[in-house]
Amino acid sequence: MNTKSPLEKVADRPLFLFSAIAISAIIFAGFAHSYYLKAWLGSRVLNAILHVHGLIMTAWIVLFLTQTLLVANHRITLHRKLGMLGAVLSGLVLSIGSLVVFKAIYRRYPEADAAQASQLFVAYDGLNLLVFAGLVWTALCLRWRSDVHKRLMLMATVSLLPPAIGRIIEQLAKAESPITILASMIACVITCIVFDTLKNRRLHPALGWSGALLIATSALTYFTQIRT
Repeated sequence: MNTKSPLEKVADRPLFLFSAIAISAIIFAGFAHSYYLKAWLGSRVLNAILHVHGLIMTAWIVLFLTQTLLVANHRITLHRKLGMLGAVLSGLVLSIGSLVVFKAIYRRYPEADAAQASQLFVAYDGLNLLVFAGLVWTALCLRWRSDVHKRLMLMATVSLLPPAIGRIIEQLAKAESPITILASMIACVITCIVFDTLKNRRLHPALGWSGALLIATSALTYFTQIRT
């Protein structure tokens, strides 16, 4: 049973709404050149699977922002109805995203065996897809605990940020910087935890363990990238 008071629930809303808007802005900025504004910026032509991948990822971000706005406006019934769409989309994010990662691996390393492909899957942010799916499905199983549900959904969506952050850094610095991506991800997670903890005067366990998981995943991805 959810024991949060109505005042605590109201206090949470600005954090989650701001986070949803910030995540949407980072995703748009990261993929503006290669996807969202490619028609105007003359970016390379994308194949069908990349178009599908882009549409599904965009659909997830739009749904996440929509769901956050619905809760902020007390549209809980509609929020719950759209939850089934979230379950379907999360499966598509994992499956199509993994397919894109493995296609990229075998295009660049056609001779890679299973062990090498697994290592490269981590280096290409594939582990984040598994964490994303795990957090989303855990959140859906615990949807009756709104305090846990929304924090796991937030951390799940934050886990999708590295590719966008990487592209922003590459555009600004004209070079790849895995350590900067790692630092940015840690900063995103810590910011969410600190603001939520200060607002509610306690560290929520769901945010604590899911945030630690994201930091560990980001660190493992970084160390795999510099060794690849």
